[in-house]
Amino acid sequence: MLIDKAASQLPRRIPLRRCGAAERREMTDRRLWSYKEIAAHIGVQTDTVRTYRKHGLLPKPDLTEGGKPYWFADTVRAWVAARPGNRSRRDTGN
Repeated sequence: MLIDKAASQLPRRIPLRRCGAAERREMTDRRLWSYKEIAAHIGVQTDTVRTYRKHGLLPKPDLTEGGKPYWFADTVRAWVAARPGNRSRRDTGN
């Protein structure tokens, strides 16, 4: 599969910017996610994720293959953690 080949050609260590934060960490999960996997991860419809990208709410894709965008799982997880309204139970006082 072309995606697997493209991912294997990327450098082993890719710094990940945590949605504008100055701190960086090493990526460990290099699986590539499409709109479908992102939607399943955050519990929304695929079209909602497309709309997020259209409005600039998603990080830039880590890879584009055949015009289709893909993100590393760690990129998506960092974005989800930094999304407004994504507070842990500890933060809400529950």
